[in-house]
Amino acid sequence: MRQNPHKIKVLDLQKPNRSAFDAIIVWKGKEGAKRSTGGVAYDYILKPATDNALPRPISPPKEKPITQEEIFRKLKAAEERRQSLEQQKIQFAAKEKNRVQEVLAKSMEEEEKFAREVKAKLRRSLEVTKENRNLQIQALQGKLREHLTKVEEVYKKSDTMAKDLQLEEKITQKLEASEENRNAQIQALLTRLRNHAKHIEDVCKASENISKTSEEKIILKMENALKNREEYYRALQERLKEHEKKIEEVRRNKMSISTGSIQ
Repeated sequence: MRQNPHKIKVLDLQKPNRSAFDAIIVWKGKEGAKRSTGGVAYDYILKPATDNALPRPISPPKEKPITQEEIFRKLKAAEERRQSLEQQKIQFAAKEKNRVQEVLAKSMEEEEKFAREVKAKLRRSLEVTKENRNLQIQALQGKLREHLTKVEEVYKKSDTMAKDLQLEEKITQKLEASEENRNAQIQALLTRLRNHAKHIEDVCKASENISKTSEEKIILKMENALKNREEYYRALQERLKEHEKKIEEVRRNKMSISTGSIQ
């Protein structure tokens, strides 16, 4: 009769990758004792292992508790980062302001240069117009002198060649006709000269009005540019103030959160 079973788990040491077995040792009674000559008789029974227990999960490493000193260090680092960001933003705003001022100064300088060039061009055009008018008047006066010289020569020739009354009458008629024609031509030339002088005066006045209008436009444009620049600076200052308020609110919220977590 079999008695006192003992359950032992047996592993194959030569082939450890194989599955384990349960070993059951059963001690025999008197019958086994009679047959054996020495020692104790027993049965060694092997069967597949029934232990299907899952491996224990590896517990995660415990986090190191945060100390008050580390909290202060993190808050200090956050404050330094915030101050650095604020400094960078202030520097960027200053650079942007300087750039805007440079652009406005450059635009004003270009406008002043353009105004000077326009004035110089108008002055040169007026001088050229006056010179041309003087040259035309001188040319007309020269033509009139030449015409008078020819008329005098004709008079002299007619006096020397006039021998009879008919010839004298013809010459007189021709001279009268030529005198009338000369007077008409002189009147026409004088009228043309007056009209030309009036036209030149009108052109000069128109050019002066144009120069005044262009100067007024340039001045108005410069005033508008200055107003726009002041409005831009005002808007930029308001944006900076709003940004500083937001930064101050964020800093206060962080300080309140940090003090609450420390307490």
